[in-house]
Amino acid sequence: MSRRALSDNLDEQRRAEELMRRALGLAKETQPHPNPRVGAVVVSDGSVIAEAAHRAAGEPHAEILALRAAGARATGGTVFVTLEPCSHQGRTPPCTEALISAGIAKVVVGATDPDDRVRGSGIAELQAAGIEVISGLLEDEVVAVDPGYFHHRRTGLPLVTLKLATTLDGQIAAADRTSRWITGPAAREDAHRLRAENDVVLVGAGTLRDDDPRLDVRLAGYEGRQPRPVIIAGHRPLPESASLYARDPLIFTPRQLELPHEQVVAGSNGLVDPAMVFKELGGRGYVTALVEGGSTLATNLVAGGHCDRIIFYLGAKLGLGTGIGAFAGVFGTLAAAKPLEIESVVAVGGDVRIDTKVVA
Repeated sequence: MSRRALSDNLDEQRRAEELMRRALGLAKETQPHPNPRVGAVVVSDGSVIAEAAHRAAGEPHAEILALRAAGARATGGTVFVTLEPCSHQGRTPPCTEALISAGIAKVVVGATDPDDRVRGSGIAELQAAGIEVISGLLEDEVVAVDPGYFHHRRTGLPLVTLKLATTLDGQIAAADRTSRWITGPAAREDAHRLRAENDVVLVGAGTLRDDDPRLDVRLAGYEGRQPRPVIIAGHRPLPESASLYARDPLIFTPRQLELPHEQVVAGSNGLVDPAMVFKELGGRGYVTALVEGGSTLATNLVAGGHCDRIIFYLGAKLGLGTGIGAFAGVFGTLAAAKPLEIESVVAVGGDVRIDTKVVA
């Protein structure tokens, strides 16, 4: 296995990166979780002859689709693939066998697959068959296209993102619990795109009662999958009717409820254990989770170390007083502050989006 530059020739290296980014562009447009986003490009005599992306679990992988499209022209060619080809029999045959059978001479891999069933074995199998393999080309960009997959395969847990829409002085709602709308239309549309990127969306019982959210993706022309709604129940009864009940919610509760929806008992003494929630979600193959709960749920998850990222939408408004803050409780001393790493700050319409990573 090699992580060196593909070529000492700068033009060849640039061409290789261009082809890998082409494969990445294909992968970005897919939503195959719990499987990874993967794109593949087949090149012969310097020209692209076929390309494809993996679309859904159970469907052919990117390499298989690209090889089918290339046919006999693939013999002696090079395949650029964003993720290490699989070498195990799952719901689809191993991609390594297809690459070997097609007579591919070289495979350029963006990142090694962290899945225990692969993790270098695919590359080793290709090399044993006499195929030249170069790995690690644009690896950081590959991970950035599907961070949830890499996190899930390494930890068994979904990548958890907390989304907060606040006034500039940190209020998520007024004292009378009104919160529509703190941000403008552009920020709200962007938040729907964020939902579309996630496998599940979580809310607490308080948000369910106060806002009756649907937690679905409502974008013009959107035809992709909808995230599954997840409810974190508490000691108070859940409402008998709610908009998202029609969307097959998964309810985590400290006790069995008299509701006709799927439930997981995950806690005791009137409280749900977040560690049990995310372990269960990860075990079900949910790779990414978006939290849109209120201040109590947000505080419990961040303080308990269960959030990986926090995305703030800052509305161009001031509360000019204390309503409902983004987090519950008392900020007693600066030493108790939670450190964050700011990854990006962008204007969204008249508001601001700040993406952060929680520092362990």
